[in-house]
Amino acid sequence: MKAWLRALFGGAGSLQQKLTANILLALLAVIVMAWAVMIYEFLEHLEERLERDLAREAKEVLIQIDLDRSDYGLDTTGLRFRGPSGAYRYTLFSADGSPIAGSEDSPEIRKALSAAPLGHPVDIKVPGARKGIGLCGRNAGQRVCVLASANTPFADSTVLSGLKHELKEQVEWILIGSIIVLTTALMTARWSLRPLRRTMIEARDISPNAPENRLTTHNLPQEIKPLVESVNQAFGRLEKGYLAQRAFSSNVAHEVRTPLAILHSSVEQLKDSGLRKSLQKDLKDLENIFEQLIDLARADALGPEAFEPVDLCEIAVQVSSAHARAAIKSGRTLAVTGGKRIEVLGHKGLIFIALDNLVRNALAYSPVGSEIEINVQEAPAGFRVLDRGSGIPDEDKNALFERFRRGRDAEDGGSGLGLAIVKSVADAHGANVRVEDRAGGGSVFVMEFQLHSNNPR
Repeated sequence: MKAWLRALFGGAGSLQQKLTANILLALLAVIVMAWAVMIYEFLEHLEERLERDLAREAKEVLIQIDLDRSDYGLDTTGLRFRGPSGAYRYTLFSADGSPIAGSEDSPEIRKALSAAPLGHPVDIKVPGARKGIGLCGRNAGQRVCVLASANTPFADSTVLSGLKHELKEQVEWILIGSIIVLTTALMTARWSLRPLRRTMIEARDISPNAPENRLTTHNLPQEIKPLVESVNQAFGRLEKGYLAQRAFSSNVAHEVRTPLAILHSSVEQLKDSGLRKSLQKDLKDLENIFEQLIDLARADALGPEAFEPVDLCEIAVQVSSAHARAAIKSGRTLAVTGGKRIEVLGHKGLIFIALDNLVRNALAYSPVGSEIEINVQEAPAGFRVLDRGSGIPDEDKNALFERFRRGRDAEDGGSGLGLAIVKSVADAHGANVRVEDRAGGGSVFVMEFQLHSNNPR
């Protein structure tokens, strides 16, 4: 239910939700206005109709007048000539303005009738909540006026009942119309925001692995296009700086190799064996650091275009073979478990370097007599390197993959780049890397890939 409402109205704080809220407010205002207009038109129509009916009644009374008969030939004792209440009431006035029949009389009524043109109905203000229409004419050469009055729509309960009935009949149509308008508005808002959703998806694809990607402006609203164009320009500047930094790191790492080789040759010529061995050890550590910097530069420079199917099982066997002698010599063993052929899309050399660093790390911190296991898993495809070391505190697990960050029990001589290289290779492949606690003691370093060889990007 929540997912359905979110899809229809948008998430909290979203543009779609704000548009929907504004549409609902506008629709509510339209409904209120429609009801107000309907009531106004209904009452106005009743008022006009009442005026026409009163004018017709007054005209009929004028036509029936016979000046030669008693009471002008009218039944002045009838209901419509007695008292000011009731549906219709008539009052007949002579030429001098005095009432002949009926009871609705006042100086204001006489004054208004005396000024009324012959043959033209005029509004007459009468006491109470009633509507009055006066009509004057000539009969046998004498001026005679008739005042016809009735209850106004607001004072007539039957009229108000009619209004309620009319409104009830219109409620269904208003509801149907509101649903149609609301549905159309919501669909229009959702359809209008589709280009923005496409832009959001495009923005997710912009990464260090694809810095050249840009947001398209096709079908975007004119108000949004300048913003997207500015964002694309910002991405262009970031790409330029990123590529320059990546090229600089790669060039520096490679250029240092030559002076290191010269320095290594010079140290070999030293006659002092103690000094020579000390400097050779320092040079070895320095060479390892720069080799790791080169690996980092290669991982940073890696793009999906360099990917190809890579067999993780084959890499696991190669890494195990490369470290087998050193492991046995140090009193530890290596084992490869898991599937026989598990392929992902990636760079074989860098995946080898990443697993190699994980195994080196496990060998460095595992106790003598323990076994380091390289488990190749299939779902999801990846490696699990299991050791029996002292474990890693929870607060250090995330920071462990940062560059130049070393664990609390790190041995001297480490650069703090090994796990950073693993993280950089994982990021280049869109893979996940993490460390977990191993049951019974130790750690499990996990590297999981998302790109299977049969599911290319």
